[in-house]
Amino acid sequence: LLYYLRIRSYTIAMDKKLKKYIERYDLIQNCVTYELMPNGGMIVLINQETNCKVLIENKAYKLESFQAILINAYEVSVSIQSNEKLHLIAIRFKGAGASFFYEEQMDELMQTPKEPILLEKNILENELDTYFKNRLRPSKLPFNIMKIIDLLDEQGSDYNVDEVLAIANIPRKTLDKMFNLRTGLTFKTYATLTEVSTR
Repeated sequence: LLYYLRIRSYTIAMDKKLKKYIERYDLIQNCVTYELMPNGGMIVLINQETNCKVLIENKAYKLESFQAILINAYEVSVSIQSNEKLHLIAIRFKGAGASFFYEEQMDELMQTPKEPILLEKNILENELDTYFKNRLRPSKLPFNIMKIIDLLDEQGSDYNVDEVLAIANIPRKTLDKMFNLRTGLTFKTYATLTEVSTR
């Protein structure tokens, strides 16, 4: 027996302050399997009910009830499976957005980009805005990386490198290093992936 799949945008409006970093909240329910497509960013996956399996490149990870994980979702899709109906929330971040909430996890995620990072339990769907506002940390970077992310999202691989460097106001080598630390990709690779994901 196959359950139908329903995915919808989260019904409670996201706080305006968070929209700079978070693309959207997705509710995944009324299905036993679901595939999270890569979106050129990271995803926090929060399990609201029954235990399920998260498969990343054929390797399975158990996601317990009310557990949350951080996933690098730039390039590979992520499958979710359960014997019962799923009830999860997928928080999709824009580009480097997740690093402003989970800076302490970035090194671990970059060293093992295909391994999910376990987060705290009991993140409730009616308290998402409060949770993320409390975790938000101002950038310590010498440039506005989210402004560069927005530019690459708009222009894809046709980006103007001089325009990017003008925003960053640092040498290209430094920009690549800092961009990679925040996203796990060079800005050239990110631009290519963004263009592919918007086709």
